[in-house]
Amino acid sequence: MDALAGVSTKFSMQKWVPLLLAVTLFVLPLSSSAKSICLSLSVVVILLIPSFRAEISNLLTKDWCRAAIILTCLALIACLWSPASFSEKMLILEKYSKFLYLPVLVAGFRSEKTRNLGLHAFLLAMLLTSGIAVLRYRGFLPTFNINPDHIFRNHIMVGYMLDFAAYLSALFAYRQRGMQRIAYSLLFLLFSYHVLFINGGRMGYIAYFLLMSLLILQICSWRLAIAGFLMICTTFFMIYNQSQYMKDRLSLAVTEVKHYQQNDKDTPVGYRLQFYQFAYQLFYKHPLIGNGTGSFTYYFRTLNPVPSWLNRLLEPHNQYFFVATEFGFVGVIILFAFFFSLIKASWRLDKMRPIAFAMLLCFLLGNLTDSLLLYSGSGYFFILFMALCLGEQIEKSAEMVALLDEKKNGLKTHHQSLDNSSSSAK
Repeated sequence: MDALAGVSTKFSMQKWVPLLLAVTLFVLPLSSSAKSICLSLSVVVILLIPSFRAEISNLLTKDWCRAAIILTCLALIACLWSPASFSEKMLILEKYSKFLYLPVLVAGFRSEKTRNLGLHAFLLAMLLTSGIAVLRYRGFLPTFNINPDHIFRNHIMVGYMLDFAAYLSALFAYRQRGMQRIAYSLLFLLFSYHVLFINGGRMGYIAYFLLMSLLILQICSWRLAIAGFLMICTTFFMIYNQSQYMKDRLSLAVTEVKHYQQNDKDTPVGYRLQFYQFAYQLFYKHPLIGNGTGSFTYYFRTLNPVPSWLNRLLEPHNQYFFVATEFGFVGVIILFAFFFSLIKASWRLDKMRPIAFAMLLCFLLGNLTDSLLLYSGSGYFFILFMALCLGEQIEKSAEMVALLDEKKNGLKTHHQSLDNSSSSAK
């Protein structure tokens, strides 16, 4: 009876994993608190199931997993030579600890059903976000005091999520037929309208253009890809002329760069350029191993290199500068080794390969203007979707093992039948 109860409990817990992961991806664009709760529950349930723990043990040998662990360990070791306070060190160290969730979540997404459920839960959340934003932008919902540019998240994070949601919708529309293709096409149009006409994230415009270009390369032959790329450029130029908000945002960036060159540096773009310059100065002090975990925050607070910036600054709005500042060349090499190992692992995927490369492209680009891996919303956005894609590796490995076992059993049966035949002949 105890054995039956144990099997029943394990089976019921396994049924909770797809639901918890789907809910986590649903609340990811909507609420940081809900995301943290659902993610924690998902990780706990996954770790309680023996079969998932066995998968996690196997994943620890993967290159991307080793790189993630080494990067986290480097952040811990770099506390030894950092001048930052204990609280500043712990704050940054906690940010890097999210990398340790990656193998656990990969094991959780080993089922195709779980992956599909998670992808559609995310699309449903983005449908809710875009639906409210478009209604508010068009003059509906007047009683709601909300900015359609950023409803649940800031406009930068919303922009990247919309880009990815538009990419997913377009990819699914290509893969499906009939009414499903129409439904995904409508989602693509909604997300595209939101990101191009309502959202103010300038990097979001660039990421959208690159993701659509990537999709064309993934689904078309080279000749069609060239035609598709020209069509995307033409469409983007037409939208630029029609979307006054996009035109204003991009023109403002150019104006702010000109002001920076004229020594008027206290603008959004000007601040970023000043942060980059300060990060480079810190990197130049200790180029090999960096200044230590939390050192950027410490030096920015104590040296006050940008007097007009009155808020606390954790990072220089560039993931690569941030890692170089705190961990030097060693950290940069490990970070790029992590990305390179993810690219290699993604290349071995099947259905999830295009999605994995879209996520990698989005973040490799976005890290140029923000430390996306550092913050909770954007960092877990990357970790969750890379885990979702890499979960296909486990399924493929299990299928190969099952196929090999089947062949071995077939050969064994064949040999036994031959032995029986020879015995009968004697």
